Amino acid sequence: MFDKLKKWLLPDDEEEQEEVRLTNQALVDQVLVSFKETVERESFNKRMMYDCSYLILMRPEDYKHAELRLAGITEGILDEFYDYINQRKTQYPRYEPIGNYWDFQYCPSERGVDNREIEPGTIQVISTPTSEKSWSELSSEHIKVSVSSKHSKYSKYDLNPTTFANIDILSKGHFRVKFNKEFLEGLATAQHLPSGAGSSTPVDKLATIQFVLNKQRYSFPMREKHLKITKAIDGMTSTATLLCINEPSGSLQKEHIMIRYDDAARAFYIALFADAFVNEQRLELSRVGENPVWHPLKSESSIVCGIFQLDFKALV
Repeated sequence: MFDKLKKWLLPDDEEEQEEVRLTNQALVDQVLVSFKETVERESFNKRMMYDCSYLILMRPEDYKHAELRLAGITEGILDEFYDYINQRKTQYPRYEPIGNYWDFQYCPSERGVDNREIEPGTIQVISTPTSEKSWSELSSEHIKVSVSSKHSKYSKYDLNPTTFANIDILSKGHFRVKFNKEFLEGLATAQHLPSGAGSSTPVDKLATIQFVLNKQRYSFPMREKHLKITKAIDGMTSTATLLCINEPSGSLQKEHIMIRYDDAARAFYIALFADAFVNEQRLELSRVGENPVWHPLKSESSIVCGIFQLDFKALV
């Protein structure tokens, strides 16, 4: 009887207590907002200024949910950072950071550095240009927030070493990634889309091609309908339609792979000019100078050339 009376008197009580969850996309978006604000506030003349060391506070329940996803989320954040740096490079051509590494530390906390409660579904971002100390050490000196530095390693989890090859996992929730100027320069040309009355090139990415070199993971955006993938050759640089990779094992050949997107079919196709396995299958090869032999390409595919692997992911 009491429960019925309470529900009648307070009908919205349960609705108001509905859980608000911090999604992965919301986490990326909120960190990106902080990054953009820093660039706008600190940049001057031709010098782009931004922070590379981040402390990201979130509610304990949100941290628990995101814990095993944080390495991948960090890569997503850096993809957005690099895209934005490329967008602003015309105005600020001196874009190199002060430090050599991106440093991200995610911590559970009920309250932010201003002692205000962190609302469900939100984060608080604190950043500096670079730091030789971890945020755990700095917090004990300057930031009055509970930050645990006793996280266990990820060793007890079954993690794919290829996926996190470019990330140093210092501890659970703490990641360091070397700033990659060379790949950023490779993206610069691809970022500028050709103009013209006959151009129907979409603005957004059609797909991404990811690969690992020297323990660094790279993500190349496919923005044009045709993309050729080849080993790096002197005098050739990556463009919107050409991906040159300095692959040291010799597995990648000249003009090894072509990928195209068909608007009408809304599908991707691949042509091979040297041996490779696509989703563990050997495909018929094309001959240079002749019409390519096109094969359907799944929206998420692995392309293995010798010991070198490319991961393809469609975004349309």
